Amino acid sequence: MLDIHLGGLNGFEVQEGLKAMGVQAPVIFITAHDDDATHGRVAASGAAGYLRKPFEERALLDAIERALKKRDHP
Repeated sequence: MLDIHLGGLNGFEVQEGLKAMGVQAPVIFITAHDDDATHGRVAASGAAGYLRKPFEERALLDAIERALKKRDHP
């Protein structure tokens, strides 16, 4: 899970850095700032999930389950 708005780097930059290091982990982005530009960037990133804060526990568990399935069956 990566928060899109972090201090210093943002979640997209962290994801790109992980990919550059060869890390192939599925990413679930979270944010409190939801807009069309963010939706587009999340879609382009190949993220396994996207949650807007605050989110329900069930939404988090569902996103994790989808991310694990995506990891196991790309």
